[in-house]
Amino acid sequence: MKNFLIITAHVEGLNYIDICQNQYDCVICADGGLEIAGILGLTPDLLIGDYDSGQLPENREVIRLPMEKDMTDSEAALDLAVSEGGENIIILGGLGGRFDHTMGNIGLLAKYCGKLHELAFVDGYNRVSMLEPGRYDIPGNKYRYMGLIAYGGSVKDLTLRGVKYPLTKYLLQDDTSLGVSNEITASAASLRFSAGRLLLVFSDDTPQSGTISPVPLWSRSR
Repeated sequence: MKNFLIITAHVEGLNYIDICQNQYDCVICADGGLEIAGILGLTPDLLIGDYDSGQLPENREVIRLPMEKDMTDSEAALDLAVSEGGENIIILGGLGGRFDHTMGNIGLLAKYCGKLHELAFVDGYNRVSMLEPGRYDIPGNKYRYMGLIAYGGSVKDLTLRGVKYPLTKYLLQDDTSLGVSNEITASAASLRFSAGRLLLVFSDDTPQSGTISPVPLWSRSR
């Protein structure tokens, strides 16, 4: 599987983030992400955005986009990564700053839900992905909380085990906060649902140090 890393311009908890570049087949900087890459000691393979400055690295492919367009630089970078065969895609940042950008980014998870092996927005506090119906095993990890939020409609038959607040065939509506701030209490939690789309949010109140892996924090089960 090809692993892609997309770096955006705004990353909460940046000082706690570590990325091993050799875990990724390609590193893409969306406009503004080049500075973040430098802070992390990463060398981008490709730059995409409305760059208007000559201060760009040499011997790197640059895709210049118009300033006025019908998508964000992050979406353009994601579409490019998918077209290049990316199957595990980590987008660094995109969860803080302007709220309309954050909500638009959540929409990108829906756009590719079920079409990639892993797509996640990650910063120092959060790792956010979206699941299609099925059965999942979720081992304990460095984050304290596991939040589940229905997206674009209700999630049917949601069953949770190995967590502080279990559920059995629950109808999770998209207008409730019931699914936030759960915690994994077993070595691994189990999750299943029959219909809908489910935001899976790992989070903590304090920044979590450690290397960001392209490998999902969950696995499919039968």
